[in-house]
Amino acid sequence: MKYSIYIRGRGWAFQLADSLNKENKLKYLVTSYPKFFVKKYNVPTNKIKSIIILEILVRSLRIINTYLKKIKSDFNQNLPAKITDSFADFIYSFFYLDNADIFLIGFGNSNLKLIKKAKEKNIKTIYFLNNSSPLFREKLKIEYNKLGLQENYQKEDENLTRKINQCIRNADFVGCISSFQRETYIDEGILDRKKALTTIMGVDTSVFYPKKIHNNKFIVLGAGNDFVRKGFKYLIEGFNNLNLPNSELWLVGNLDRNKINKVCKLKSNNYIFNSVNEFELPKFYNQSSIFCLPTLEEGAPIVISQAMACGLPVILTKNCQGPDVIDNGHNGFIINEMDSSIISEKIKFFYDNPNKIYEMGLSSAKFAKEKLSYDVMTKNITDFIEKTK
Repeated sequence: MKYSIYIRGRGWAFQLADSLNKENKLKYLVTSYPKFFVKKYNVPTNKIKSIIILEILVRSLRIINTYLKKIKSDFNQNLPAKITDSFADFIYSFFYLDNADIFLIGFGNSNLKLIKKAKEKNIKTIYFLNNSSPLFREKLKIEYNKLGLQENYQKEDENLTRKINQCIRNADFVGCISSFQRETYIDEGILDRKKALTTIMGVDTSVFYPKKIHNNKFIVLGAGNDFVRKGFKYLIEGFNNLNLPNSELWLVGNLDRNKINKVCKLKSNNYIFNSVNEFELPKFYNQSSIFCLPTLEEGAPIVISQAMACGLPVILTKNCQGPDVIDNGHNGFIINEMDSSIISEKIKFFYDNPNKIYEMGLSSAKFAKEKLSYDVMTKNITDFIEKTK
């Protein structure tokens, strides 16, 4: 069977395309990214269809929105995604439809027209989810209000949410990248359990693997671009409350220091690294002692799989793929969300027991290599389809 992938942007679709291609099952990858960029992920150029005008459009609209925000003019923060999402669905469904057996779509975008065209051609569709369900995501609004950051809260466009929910109902199958994510949609009545395919977020183990860089400090690492959503307030407080000698907290992501300083105090041993290229991330993981992501809500952040593949014990909440990948006390810990004290407790455990960092890190790396590679993830998808033919 042949698979074609349709995505505006990239997500983890490029790695999926690479794995499908290795099995001679990829027909095309249709994306808004240029071919020279996609080639970095080992996807053959003859199997890439690049509609770069979509990427130019969305980035231009984001620049305009940023300018309008600076001059305090009326603006719609959801407008770039809303316009480009509809435009992409139209272009893909009318000009880039092919005769693959399966279309892999979604990844945070709506594809109602593409699903309709696929049904007309008797092509099966798998719609991949991105975040947790809409009602579960509402807790973010509460958290922003609690932290006094109401003006920074960005709610997804209601029309886009409605279209995504309809995609879930119309697609033949729905791809879930964590059990937690799947259950939020089922509980909300949007997803039929019979249609759900669950395959845990993967990692490229040829890029992310243990290669420890000598560092005499105890380093706690967190990674993500949304300070509130990732629960970094609680990580910063949990780490700083300990005042551990010879220790550092590293946060990697596009994080606003001004926003952080409004809700918690950064100390001299708290470091923020902005705009890190994906292929530079392994050096951060491999210098660190442990990884912590006390996220409030997610689908399945890729940084968790990356950290585990690099041999780090991980501290996670249940609001992601944590319960799917953590054997509590064996390769990490599952903790309650919004709880600085439990974060302090787990960090102190590793600080006092360096042998556990090594032992649990080995377990993380073994689990990632055996069960979290993109090749394994891709096989789960293709096996599911073969069994449901």
